[in-house]
Amino acid sequence: MSGMEFDLIVIGGGPAGYKTATAAARLGANVAIMERGRIGGTCLNEGCIASETLLHLASLIEDVRSLSERGLSGSVTGDFAAAVRHKDTVVSSMRDGIPAALKRLGISLFHGEARFEHSSRVLVEPPLDNPRGDERVSLEAERIVVTTGSRPRVLPECPVDGEFVVSSREFLTRVSRLPERLLCIGGGAIGVEAAYLARQFGAQVTIAEQGMRLLPLARIPEHVSDILERKFGRLGIEVRTGISPVACRMEAGQARVAFSDGSEGAYGMVLVAVGRVPNTENLGLHAIGVTTTPAGHIRTNEYLETGVPGVYAAGDVRAGPMTANAALHDAKVVVENALASKRVRANYFKAPFVVHSALEMATVGLSEAQADEAGFTPEVARAGFGASGKARARHDYEGFVEVVHDAQTGQLLGGCIVGPEAGEQILLIAAACQSSRGLWLFKDLSYSHPSWCEEIETAVDPYTASLARSARNLFRPGILAQS
Repeated sequence: MSGMEFDLIVIGGGPAGYKTATAAARLGANVAIMERGRIGGTCLNEGCIASETLLHLASLIEDVRSLSERGLSGSVTGDFAAAVRHKDTVVSSMRDGIPAALKRLGISLFHGEARFEHSSRVLVEPPLDNPRGDERVSLEAERIVVTTGSRPRVLPECPVDGEFVVSSREFLTRVSRLPERLLCIGGGAIGVEAAYLARQFGAQVTIAEQGMRLLPLARIPEHVSDILERKFGRLGIEVRTGISPVACRMEAGQARVAFSDGSEGAYGMVLVAVGRVPNTENLGLHAIGVTTTPAGHIRTNEYLETGVPGVYAAGDVRAGPMTANAALHDAKVVVENALASKRVRANYFKAPFVVHSALEMATVGLSEAQADEAGFTPEVARAGFGASGKARARHDYEGFVEVVHDAQTGQLLGGCIVGPEAGEQILLIAAACQSSRGLWLFKDLSYSHPSWCEEIETAVDPYTASLARSARNLFRPGILAQS
């Protein structure tokens, strides 16, 4: 067994880990990163990148089908097997490039299972098959970041068998042929994205959500969930809320699912998408004094440091949003605190939340309901894409922009965008929320025309004009400017 010393050790090679390692290396730190599975983590291999590749194709199918009588003719059908092959190529090409990128930055990459021997020492055991011939190594550093990610939550009533009942992992890595009928258990982000994808490629889809609306735990306003549900109805996706599965059995090559309302249904495949659980077992955390929540998340302070000095947690393993956007936010916070000796607080309202389904939806900051709960007097500036030149030219005007601000002071609190490239557009609202100019940043800018983003200025125009006519304090910083 060999031993090595580093400035920073990162356990886990997903978004939080990869970003932490590369950011630290660029600051001059000597960094080691370890991964027991495929580098890139859930996001690259069985999450964001994989799903985005397939969802882009699903969106193109919908777009092309709407082109009749607008200059193009003909029909298009989806080839799911070919789409999966394309997805695999995209994922593998990105994954294959990561080791070289790490090497260029001088980052040492280790493959294997990590376990704390001490708060500043980690043992890496090579994989059991060990095709690379890696040896057991002991690594030391004064600062160690745990970024081991998460895995799909199991549902005892519908145990995953990898063929007829699958989790998001199997759905995005092993399924190359869609069934005639698909059941998505869970109407969260994974469920609504998978439902749209499967429907565009020809499957009959049902979503069963135990809550009373789609995206019940997400930072998506309820009225946006309602719009998505109506769009699903037009696409032929059945949405059943307020129900949950109570049993699942195999019968005649199908999964027969019994629901809490007494009904039953037979499906060629069931996707269980009921959340995720952190990967915090077998790391030796408790032995060094790191504590976890009953759900298994690592307890940290607002600076993402655990109760053990020098040991940090980032991404899905800590309590907080389990998204890649939040994980990337964590990486910035950890590097600033661990290496630059700053006191930067994690604030997940800064990290946009994006869902790409039948509609693309993105939020940042506070929603109207959250602002009201926080004691503000929220006012919502809204502009639909129906009057947008860009949207009309693209024949894609179902969405809108909403900007939430305080009615008394004009302080910018957050916003929501529904429509094409919402995940890209939301960055402008995020920037304004962190700007000292706040709401007025939208008026400072000169926009391209036609563009999606110019509708943000259209939305806020009446409100900024009203504030300008008043004697109130106009130039409040955005709510996230100093957080």
